[in-house]
Amino acid sequence: MVSYLAHHWGYPEIAVIALVIVAVHERGLRVLNARSTPNHARSRRRRMWLSYAGITVATLSVVSPLQYWSMEYFWVHMIQHVTVMLAAPALYVAGAPAMPLTFAVPVTTRRRLLRRVFLRPGRPLLRRIGAVVFSPLFAIIAFNAVMVVWMVPSVFNPVMGDPKLHVGLMLTSFFVSGLLFWLQFIPSRPWRPTLTPFARVGALLVTNLVMTIVAMSLSFLASGPFYDIGNSMLHMANMASMTPTTLNPFADQQIGAAILWVCGDFWCYPAIVMALRLATKNDANSTAMDKVLRGRHSMTVDEYRALAHDETVI
Repeated sequence: MVSYLAHHWGYPEIAVIALVIVAVHERGLRVLNARSTPNHARSRRRRMWLSYAGITVATLSVVSPLQYWSMEYFWVHMIQHVTVMLAAPALYVAGAPAMPLTFAVPVTTRRRLLRRVFLRPGRPLLRRIGAVVFSPLFAIIAFNAVMVVWMVPSVFNPVMGDPKLHVGLMLTSFFVSGLLFWLQFIPSRPWRPTLTPFARVGALLVTNLVMTIVAMSLSFLASGPFYDIGNSMLHMANMASMTPTTLNPFADQQIGAAILWVCGDFWCYPAIVMALRLATKNDANSTAMDKVLRGRHSMTVDEYRALAHDETVI
């Protein structure tokens, strides 16, 4: 067991990027806390630990031996799949990292960008793109589409044959779609979910149903393995005239399907309970940012000042 954990670490550049991202968040957090009350500073610091945990989980999914073994075993890939698509984005969003990221930008540049994006009348291109990308419909469709498309064998197999494509394309799409998805359910200042309680529950149930159908298609509805994974271990074993120790491909696929199925139920129902509980809280100011991004109105000076100075208008 120790050898499995001690070997096959890699991608140091990803670890460096993660450290830089944490440093950027930390800079913005210090700027915010310097102008906040001690209670607000402590609260914001506690929340940011969630975002740091999300960054850590996502980074370890790539730099640890999990990445190596995910290229050899489908069930390990599914652990990495649910970690990068569900756990890491949910933790990152829960930490409300948007404000620290904003305040990490130098004040002159920050004010110029905020004025350009939020105070300009009409619907600039950036606002139109934001209206689509951050909309609940786009986020939910994108999340489910990414999950389903990557499970298509003709798409899955070529990418799993190239570790760079696996990390740079597949895992990146998992994480980004997960961020957009969880923003629709987890308050992450200055954004809050805009879906109604019933819409949140419906979206979660539909997504869970899609995951269940995928898991069923890979397990007892399948008559054999769909994926060409783990061939490198078989090849090395054959070259050395050794008995391959790799798992039977069909059993490997069924175990992976079970992991997807169980994890789907594990995250869905607590998320439904959370969505219903959050729906009972006061959301009077929750749609200001959504209205601006959707171009329903230009941000007022008071709303702009609230964003620039971390007040409570949005």
